[in-house]
Amino acid sequence: SLVLGAAALAGRGTVSHGVESYPQAFQLWDSVSQIFQDYMAQNGVQQGANLPHISFHKVNMTDGVTLDTIIINPYPYDAKKPACVVRSPYGPTTENMADIFTATNGFVAILQDQRGTFTSGGDFNLWRKASVDARDTFNWVSSQDWSDGTIFSAGASADGIAEFEAVLADPPQLRGQWIMWSTGDGHELSYQNGAYRQDLIEGYMSTMTDETHNRSLAVIDEVKNHETYSDWWANLTACRDFSKPEESDCHYKQVKWPILMLVGWWDIFQKTHLEAWTGIRVASDPSHREDHVLIVAPLGHCLLGTPVHPVLAGAEAQSLVTSVELMGEQWGGNLTGPTRTRIGRVNYFVMGGYAGSTTGNYWVSADDFPTPTPKTLYMHGNKVLKDTAPTVANAEGYAYDPADPTPMLGGNNLPDVGKIKACGTADQGDRDSRSDVLVYETGALAQDLPVVGKLSAKVFFSSDAKDTDVVVTVSDVAPGLFGKKVMLVRYGVERLRWRDSDTTPSAPLVKDQVYEADIDLLHTAYIFPKGHHIRVTVASAATPFWG
Repeated sequence: SLVLGAAALAGRGTVSHGVESYPQAFQLWDSVSQIFQDYMAQNGVQQGANLPHISFHKVNMTDGVTLDTIIINPYPYDAKKPACVVRSPYGPTTENMADIFTATNGFVAILQDQRGTFTSGGDFNLWRKASVDARDTFNWVSSQDWSDGTIFSAGASADGIAEFEAVLADPPQLRGQWIMWSTGDGHELSYQNGAYRQDLIEGYMSTMTDETHNRSLAVIDEVKNHETYSDWWANLTACRDFSKPEESDCHYKQVKWPILMLVGWWDIFQKTHLEAWTGIRVASDPSHREDHVLIVAPLGHCLLGTPVHPVLAGAEAQSLVTSVELMGEQWGGNLTGPTRTRIGRVNYFVMGGYAGSTTGNYWVSADDFPTPTPKTLYMHGNKVLKDTAPTVANAEGYAYDPADPTPMLGGNNLPDVGKIKACGTADQGDRDSRSDVLVYETGALAQDLPVVGKLSAKVFFSSDAKDTDVVVTVSDVAPGLFGKKVMLVRYGVERLRWRDSDTTPSAPLVKDQVYEADIDLLHTAYIFPKGHHIRVTVASAATPFWG
């Protein structure tokens, strides 16, 4: 049988690098590989008596750079067959997603080290040449004697960025994609609502020094020098504005194949990945627009950290196994197989009771997200949050000291990378007790309150600074005999110098002038339990998440 998993692949004679040389953060991908291995073992998936033929190649790109590429060709070796391509900066870890379909579908697996990583040529440049490398690689794969001319591709995290950018190449060979925990919008990922995601960018790039021969450190400065959206970001933008699919900078109209997107509510890419889902549902070619599938699990990259709640870890495992089953069917030509019949087009995990309540924690499968019934809460004086508007105008304020910035606790982080230790929800009690945080809270809920969809905040404010951030959090307050827990549910930011556009800075703030900030708190599916309180806070920082 074909042995899967990063540890096994490290021993291949043709591979010049193995997981033992990886930073700890990337060895953590073995937990994902183990889920795949368990699935294969439990379902008796075997390759057969003849082991695959494994060969190593240096594939020429049109600019003269060569990329290290491994071919795993199942028996019979000379038979025409499709290929599954994974292009990664992590080597034999996430590349193993391609191996799965060698065993389940008899595909050739193509494992390629991305430009500028390990012994592949060129310089690592934040995937800004991933689209042309996809075009050249796909052309090379389809020219092989065993190729039937069709290609499927898969990618998680950084690999998935390369998959999003492959869309820009408009590849004629592509027949399906599985994109997991990733983004098609590099600028919005790096500058969420204008605020620089310092901990993610600097933590991740500092971790990638070995893989990129220290080139990733230079990328930090490049990102910081391109705060304004410009052509520098064009090759990291699958669609600039999916409400204008006819524009030349929206490439989703080139998607002529089904895509499975696997997202996490607490994943680092949640915002831009869900926006990509909306984009392909609006703008992709009508021939496959109804064939795309979305799975939103609770954790995303948070699965790689510890500790992980067993219920949420189990949900992540279910999402991964379902993804493998669905892709095995669809990539085998059956778009309406038993897995697709069992699940919906949109599938999401409803979380609940972060402080220990048994509310929620189940899957929903539907044709689309539910049409929300808007619920508006208003900030009143005396730290009160109500569902009725105040009848008297009031204002509250605080002094913010940049030398002692308001911290970020928890959030959509990358485990073991960066300075924020918690990934996902975290108790906000210590943060909320600071003098630079305004707190507003409802009374005890009379019944469970389910929230599915996008949360947002509208804040009217003034400042004596020329520029500032407005940070809003929403938390679930659970009363208890030994003190209450204040568990983060969602949060967001707006950097005021980018309040009007991401291409042209707004005018500096004027003291005593009132401004309106519309803050995207991203999406969630969460049930606030009966008896709990909803808390909203306003501050001017969430350090070092944004910096």
